[in-house]
Amino acid sequence: MLVYTPTITSRIEYIFQYLGEIIGITFELTESVTRYSNTSDPKINYSSQKITEKEYQIIPCGLLLEKGIRIVEIEINHSGGIPYFFETPGTFPFDLPAAIFYLISRYEEYLPFKPDLYGRYPHVNSLASKENFLNRPLVDEWMNKWAKNLQAFFPSIHLDSYSFRFLATYDIDIAWSYKNKGWIRNLGGILKSPRTFLKRIRVLIGRGKDPFDCYNTLYEVHKGKESDTLYFFPVAKQRSLLDKNIDPDNAALQQLIQTTNHKGRIGLHPSDYSHKSIEVLVDEKKRIEKIINQPVTISRQHYLKFILPQTYRSLIDSGITDDYSMGYGTINGFRASTSRSFLWYDLENESATSLRIHPLAWMDANTYYESKLSPEEALFELERLYKQVSDLGGSFIIVSHNHLLGEKSEWIGWPELYFNCCKKIYQEQSL
Repeated sequence: MLVYTPTITSRIEYIFQYLGEIIGITFELTESVTRYSNTSDPKINYSSQKITEKEYQIIPCGLLLEKGIRIVEIEINHSGGIPYFFETPGTFPFDLPAAIFYLISRYEEYLPFKPDLYGRYPHVNSLASKENFLNRPLVDEWMNKWAKNLQAFFPSIHLDSYSFRFLATYDIDIAWSYKNKGWIRNLGGILKSPRTFLKRIRVLIGRGKDPFDCYNTLYEVHKGKESDTLYFFPVAKQRSLLDKNIDPDNAALQQLIQTTNHKGRIGLHPSDYSHKSIEVLVDEKKRIEKIINQPVTISRQHYLKFILPQTYRSLIDSGITDDYSMGYGTINGFRASTSRSFLWYDLENESATSLRIHPLAWMDANTYYESKLSPEEALFELERLYKQVSDLGGSFIIVSHNHLLGEKSEWIGWPELYFNCCKKIYQEQSL
C-alpha cells in the first residue's frame, strides 16, 4: 500500500515497517504527490494536505518529522473507551504512527530522570503509569482498531491477524539454594539463618531435595513447547551484591545448563557488572556458548536493568539479536504498551536496529516482593493479563524464578497454582 508523506524520515520508515509487520501489509513510502494522485490502488495520505477528494488521511502531529529528543506535551483523550493522544483531524482520530513510535521507542526514557535503587528507569515516571494504562497493551488495542478501520475504508484489502503466542520464561538467578555453593558459602548461610542447618545438611549429603530444584517439573510442564520456553542463566565470574550465581566453572551447573538446553532455549542473563564493561558482557556470552557448544543470541538483563541506549547498543555489539528485558522490575504490565515484539529504534542515532525487543507482561518477583500478593491474587493478575493479550492476538510473555517454584517455595501454595495455569493456557491454545 502506497503512503504519501512530504518528507521520508528514518522515523517514518521505521514505524510504517512496524505497522505493516503487525497487519501483514507492505507499505511503500513516496514523497511524490503526482505518484500518489495517479495511484488507483488503496493508499494513505500521511500529511496535513488534502490531495484527493476521497482518501484515507492521517494528519501528522510532527513528531516523526523531527530529529532529536525533547519534552513532549501530551494530552490524553479518554473518549471511546480506549485512551489516545496526538489527536488530529483526519480519517483516523489521532496520529497513530507518532503515538505508537513514542511508546515503543521508549522516547520518555531518554529524557532526564532520577533512577531507582538499582539504577533503573522508575515506572512511576512513565506516561502509562501516570495515565493509568500500564496494565493494558494499548498499542495492540490501537492496532486492532486501526485494522478494522482500514478494512472498512478499503474492503478489497486483506489484512493478516496477529496470532496469539505464549512464552514461559525463567531466570535461574541462583540454580540451587544449598547445593554446589561450597562449604564456605553454606557456612555463611547457616550463620545468617541457623534454622536451615539440618535442612542444608540433609540436602548436602543427598538425603533431601534442594529448595530451588524444580527443573524436572519445568521440563514436564513445558514438554512439547520447548521452542516457546526460555531459560536465562547468569554465568558471571565476578560476584557482587546482585550477582550471586553459582560459579560457572562448576560441573553440576554446566550439566544443568546442557540438560536444560534440550528442554527449551538457553539465553544469557548478563550480570550487573557487565553494565560497566562490554568486554565482560562478551566474555559471559562466550562462556555460556562454550557450555552448550552453540551460539546464544537471546538475553534478559538481570533485575530487568537496562539504560537506553547504552545497554541495547552493547547487546548488539556482543551479538545478541533478541532481548526479553522490556518490563519493569517493580510492577507488572506493559512497559512499551504492547505485548508484540518490535525492532529497537535508537533515538540518539535516529536509526532502526536489528535488535528485536520482546516485551514481558508479568513477573512473579513483582507480585511477591513488590506487590506482596497472595498466591491467589497473583494468579488472578496473571490470568487477567493473559486474557487481555489472548483476546488481542498478542504474545504473552511471563517471567518466573526457580527459587519461587521449588517444592519448598517461600511463596507457599504458589507452585501448584502456577503450573496448573501454564497447563490451562496450553490447553486453551490447542482448542
